[in-house]
Amino acid sequence: MPPSEVNRRNPTQQSPSSAPKVLLISASVGAGHNAAARALLETISAVAPHLDVTLIDSLDFTSRWFRAKYAGLYALAVSRFPRLYGLGYALTDRPKGAGRTLVERWRLWSERRALGKLADYVRRLQPDLIVHTHFLAPSVLWDLSSRGELKARQLVVTTDVQPHRWWYCKGVEHWFTGQEVGQDRLRGFAVDAGRITVSGIPIHPKWPRALPQREELLARWSLPADKKIVLLSGGTDFTCGPVLRIARGLAGSPADVCLVVLAGRNKRLLARLSKLPEVRSGRVVPMGFTDRLNELSQVASLMVTKAGGLTTAECLSKSTPMVFLKPVPGQERVNAEFFAGRGAGLIVRNPAQVVQTVCRLLDSPAELDEMARNAGQLYRPGARTITEFICRLVSS
Repeated sequence: MPPSEVNRRNPTQQSPSSAPKVLLISASVGAGHNAAARALLETISAVAPHLDVTLIDSLDFTSRWFRAKYAGLYALAVSRFPRLYGLGYALTDRPKGAGRTLVERWRLWSERRALGKLADYVRRLQPDLIVHTHFLAPSVLWDLSSRGELKARQLVVTTDVQPHRWWYCKGVEHWFTGQEVGQDRLRGFAVDAGRITVSGIPIHPKWPRALPQREELLARWSLPADKKIVLLSGGTDFTCGPVLRIARGLAGSPADVCLVVLAGRNKRLLARLSKLPEVRSGRVVPMGFTDRLNELSQVASLMVTKAGGLTTAECLSKSTPMVFLKPVPGQERVNAEFFAGRGAGLIVRNPAQVVQTVCRLLDSPAELDEMARNAGQLYRPGARTITEFICRLVSS
């Protein structure tokens, strides 16, 4: 078993050897790709327990040096050098058609070398179907298929509103994208429209599930029923943003609000938040890591957040209006501008503007309701749509 392999088999009448094999492949670059893969794993296990589903992280098959370069440089760039990251994003987001440049061919060659162990693993496993939630592995495995060493069909699930050029790969049977703009981009790469489904980004199946009434959820979290709930998340893995300054500003504003600050696993941020005087009055509620964010989103009037693909998809599932912290140039900016343009979110540039925008929205229930409606209309049940497609494909 390779490092970090996750396998879900539910007992059925079929033996594991005869069950159709579905391989989910992600990469630990940010949190969204793995979250999308796990959402598919959960949904497939519930809807199609007869399938033999395995989830792996492609970076687990690479050298320590490659992992440090690939994931570590990404984290460093978006958190410390966002403009440089944005420049690199723009320069590599080409060509717009199906042809490959010399630079692209060199990148794909180097990735094939780095992922040799992954190719060996998949060659031995011989799955019936491969589903990718990151762009690193598809071209490597297409190389196997082109040599007749792999018969598996490949599907690709993009995890941002508009896929970057690096998502493009030959030999992909079907593509899934979050919104129509993603479909338009893929068609620009000469992907036939019939091979693209605007499915929505897959999120954990708990998000679209019905929850208890608001009053019960507020009591469960010990949150006040007479105040509007605002969630604040800076994306604590990378682009934390000035979360403390925003929290202080909102706590000192005239808005009748209870601010729930999501610190995740950032213990330093959590400790500093806990020292705010407004914590004692319940006006500010510091929150460590929780896997029940769906409940908090259900009771929230809005969420202040970074514009990650998975985060925005989760907000859409709860019709939660979004206020986007200054987005990092690249896919985050593309996401933020898309949702702002569709009336589901607003983009702010600094902490002072966050406070002003949140206060204005809380005093404008009609505008907030319209944003909520717009967000809800953009939601699509990605995990279920993709799972149903997988079931049809393996049965055929």
